[in-house]
Order: sequence, then C-alpha cells, then structure tokens
Amino acid sequence: MTLQENSVLRKTDNVSIRINSDLSNKLHEKCIEQKISLNTLINHLLEKQVNWNELTNEMGWIPMFRSTYRELLDSISKEKIQKIAETTGTIDLKNSLNYFYGYVNLDSIVDLFKKRCQNMNVQFRLIPINNAIKIIIQHDLGKNWPFFIMGQMNSILNEAGYRITNDDYNIQGFSFEITKV
Repeated sequence: MTLQENSVLRKTDNVSIRINSDLSNKLHEKCIEQKISLNTLINHLLEKQVNWNELTNEMGWIPMFRSTYRELLDSISKEKIQKIAETTGTIDLKNSLNYFYGYVNLDSIVDLFKKRCQNMNVQFRLIPINNAIKIIIQHDLGKNWPFFIMGQMNSILNEAGYRITNDDYNIQGFSFEITKV
C-alpha cells in the first residue's frame, strides 16, 4: 500500500460474535471516552492485534517501561547509540520490514516507523514537501533516542536509495526530511 492509499475505503464483512458482558461494558465506555463507534473501536483493536502485536511478538520485540527505556538509552554515549543503530538496529529493522511487508522500500519504511511511533505513544507527523517527506516527532524518550532512530533510519533508507536531510533536534522532538539519493 502506498502512502496515498491510506484513505481508500476498504471492503467490509458483517460478523456476529458473542463477548463477555464485562468486556462489552468496557468497550462501550472506551467508545464514549474516545468519541468513536463500537465498530470503529473493535476494528482498530483487531487491526492492531493482527497487524502489529502478533507480528512484533513473532519478531521478538519486547515491551518495556518508558522510564526504563529512556534511562537505558541515556546511559549510553551518543556514539555507541549511533553504532548500535547502524549495525544491529538496522539489521533488526530490515528483518522486520521483510517480515511485515515482504520487501523494503520507502513506503514500507515510513509505514513501519509510523506504526512504531503510534504504538509507543510518540507523536508522529508526516508532511509531503516537494520531492521530499518531512517527518516531525515529539517524544519523551530521552536525549539519545533521536540519534538511535536517525542512525537506524538513515542506514535502511540508504539501502533503499534515499537519505535523511535537514535533521533538527531539541530536547522533546526532532525532525528530518527523506529525499531520493
């Protein structure tokens, strides 16, 4: 799926299921809280389970407390973080892209990064600009997380014929553009 196809309507099926009353009540409460329909909520939850949770578990991704993750990353030097990102991090990312999508290209790289940010509760914004894509990230994952992401992304993007330009960092966010080499 290309970045432009995200808003295309998909074929749907009607499915009838039985669920526990307590779970049903919790789902309805969540719908009210999020101001969405039960159908939308259930579709979102099922899609996340099938297209993210199962695949990341199969690939060996592990959940971790945010504060622990931040402290671990920030206890390592920027140079070591960048080296890990460019070696093991890039190999892991490439394997994940092949496992999730069956190929590595710009669309799969950006889509996986977006899903990764969403599942980490990291604010992600994508803005098409002329012949580039600008990505803006707001996060609370410490000072070294952007260097890990940038090293990992730049390595995998280089393999796909792209590169990162105009990268900019501050304490709670960073941005970069992806351009064709």
